[in-house]
Formats: sequence, C-alpha cells, structure tokens
Amino acid sequence: MAIQLDISLQDLSLLYTAKMKWDAEFALQLPRFEAIKGEPIWNKYCNAYWLPDWTTAMIFRAFLTSVDAHFQILLDNADGIDPYVVLCDWEF
Repeated sequence: MAIQLDISLQDLSLLYTAKMKWDAEFALQLPRFEAIKGEPIWNKYCNAYWLPDWTTAMIFRAFLTSVDAHFQILLDNADGIDPYVVLCDWEF
C-alpha cells in the first residue's frame, strides 16, 4: 500500500541540512560519493542537497518523481557529514 503525501517546495526547503553547487570536482572524490543504485554519478546536475536520513531522501524522491524531475541520490561516506545527497537542477 502506497501512502501519498502533499509535499511542497517550501517543505523541501526545510528538510535539507546543506546545499552546494555540484560540479565534477565532487564526483572525483571517490569513494566518498556513491550512487544509491550503483550507476555512475551524473555530473549534469548543478545542485546538491545533503539530507540527514533515508526518510528525508524518500520525501525528496517522492516529490521529484511526482513532478517528473530528473535527479540522483548519492551516499556521502565522509565522516561527520549527513549521509544522503540529492543531485538535481531544482532550487529549494
């Protein structure tokens, strides 16, 4: 059974803990970053949002999927950093 949430852009802006411009320099920091689905990291996106937990990542995923946005979810394996990163072109 799927549960539907009413998520707005304002909601997402309250969920991430850090935002940075994403560039190829980040992707070169392997094995710090790895894609959740195991595919290569897509450097075509310009924004990266760090998230504190998988529940927050699922909320981002649900919203971005509902608006047909392209995105990728990564793990950030650096110590002391929130573990999930969403790459996309959207501004929150």
